[in-house]
Amino acid sequence: MAQTLRICMLNADAPVPAIVDQRAPTYGRIFHNLLSAAASQIAPDVKVTSTDFDVVNGQYPTSLADFDAIIISGSANSAYDDLDWIRGLDAYTLDVYQNEPRVKIFGSCFGHQLMCQSLLGARAVRVEQDPKGWEIGVQDIILHDHFRSALRANTLGILGDIPESIRLQFVHHDHVVLPTPDSLPLDWMPLGSTQHCAVQGIYKPGRILTLQGHFEFDRFVNGETVRYFFPKLAPQALSQHLDAIDADDDAVGAAMMVLGFLLEKGSGQAGATRAVVGGLLTPPLVE
Repeated sequence: MAQTLRICMLNADAPVPAIVDQRAPTYGRIFHNLLSAAASQIAPDVKVTSTDFDVVNGQYPTSLADFDAIIISGSANSAYDDLDWIRGLDAYTLDVYQNEPRVKIFGSCFGHQLMCQSLLGARAVRVEQDPKGWEIGVQDIILHDHFRSALRANTLGILGDIPESIRLQFVHHDHVVLPTPDSLPLDWMPLGSTQHCAVQGIYKPGRILTLQGHFEFDRFVNGETVRYFFPKLAPQALSQHLDAIDADDDAVGAAMMVLGFLLEKGSGQAGATRAVVGGLLTPPLVE
């Protein structure tokens, strides 16, 4: 039976100019393309549609009735920065979680950190600069067995066997801290870890999934991002980062995992439309 998955893309930053010129105008469009490709492989009856919103400039849907899920992108900012738009996104995320139980939420990098800060801050979960510094390039994420088992069970076998580890692109210097073993509610679980960063994502079946790594980045996207944001980096250090970026990753498999989460049982499927924000029609629905 045909199904439409309607995604509200909350863009917390814009890609650097080289990516806009050669790949896509927004991170939301990159997510859209990867998830559409994943659907063609593992869920051919699913059509992915999406609408981009620029949350840095206060653009949000007037209603989530026309969406099944939210994706919060990465950002050059930190989740704890004292900026109006970040405080607004933090409050919006918590409001959606508390009052829109039908809507799933996925966050990448900054999105992961902001979601943990917003939804788990009352349990003393926090975001801070990682004392070990930057994690850059393709890194191996060891996935926890309970996450792999839960995700496979909740996606009703769409994903098949979930590997013990996945390799993703990274560029971050903040991390999520879980101060005690019981920092997560009983129905939440950590996704996995790298040697550098202990909290590589959070999962609450049917509602929440986050990734510290970027499945939406590849060699080109991460390479251009690092070149843009580190213009004064010593040549040898830049070369080391670019070498770490120039490696194979498992973005395709990660996109399938995220799609499987977005299709978990319980997602509503009403007809999709465009939303009006601040009196202006938002960018058109992408199909």
